[in-house]
Amino acid sequence: MNPQTPLPPRAEEALEVLRSPVENAGGELPRERALSVVASEFGEESAEALLSVLHSRGYIYYVDEAVRIT
Repeated sequence: MNPQTPLPPRAEEALEVLRSPVENAGGELPRERALSVVASEFGEESAEALLSVLHSRGYIYYVDEAVRIT
């Protein structure tokens, strides 16, 4: 298994902001809710970019428009 690509500090912070709500929701969160959670800390435009970074580097994935953390 390949190790995950390291994240920039801000993306690491976004992952930590997202972790608890995802875990509390049973392991997945609707994408719009995940976006809202991240936007509450970083702003809406930044939230889109941060979710994109997390997804492209393999820290989150989508299942039927729900976000899961790897």
